Amino acid sequence: MGRRKDLRMRRSETDSPLAGAAPAVNYLNDGTTVMSWLNTRDHKRVGVMFLVAVIFFFFLGGVFALALRMKLLQPGPFLIDALSYNRLFSLHGIIMVWLFLIPAIPSAFGNFVLPLMLGARDVAFPRLNLASLYIYLAGAALTIFAMVHGGADTGWTFYTPYSSTTPTQVFPVLMGVFILGFSSILTGVNFIVTVHTLRAPGLSWMKMPLFAWAIYAASIIQILATPVLGITLLIVAVERIGGFGMFDPARGGDPVLFRHMFWFYSHLRP
Repeated sequence: MGRRKDLRMRRSETDSPLAGAAPAVNYLNDGTTVMSWLNTRDHKRVGVMFLVAVIFFFFLGGVFALALRMKLLQPGPFLIDALSYNRLFSLHGIIMVWLFLIPAIPSAFGNFVLPLMLGARDVAFPRLNLASLYIYLAGAALTIFAMVHGGADTGWTFYTPYSSTTPTQVFPVLMGVFILGFSSILTGVNFIVTVHTLRAPGLSWMKMPLFAWAIYAASIIQILATPVLGITLLIVAVERIGGFGMFDPARGGDPVLFRHMFWFYSHLRP
């Protein structure tokens, strides 16, 4: 009797439609080459790549913070001079704010989670989603390159009139942050259209999860506030190369105007 029971169990396992079936395709095994990731349209893969990038820059910013603390172990000119300290301080702030803090939640977690919460297969514009990743990486590369080759000592806020008169290389850093803003704008547009058009049937606005509402609100702010920041940084860059004085009081400008325009972005963000 035991032998017959074992034979019946083996036969049922063999006849099962799931026996020998290939594993379900998901974002981890749908292509395992590097090019399959770089050319992906899957919002989960884009979110994972954003997450890897922001974690890398978080670690890099932490390294510069550690270097600053090493300098403060002793008073006076220890390890690095004053200008190098200011450059390290600026590099730490620029990385932590523009390369980690701002894209971490919307671009990384928003890309991965938002379509799943809405019951959508992907975001509204998958190619634009991938383009926002590459724009982010291009802006990050230019920013890091500019900080290493000359650097800026203005801090992450680029306060005028010092940022328009300092002898350090501020212009390439400004352009790097300016490029990063396009990534935020494209991500915000993508998320807003996704929420409006790709919600599952029956998922009304009042039934949306709280995280989806938060990403939707952050996307609106990204679209409204990031262009103001971009224009502000572009004006400072023009001052650097053209000698204009919109923010320089020595040339008839108003540095407080820069603060109003800059903090319109940073105070409007959640």
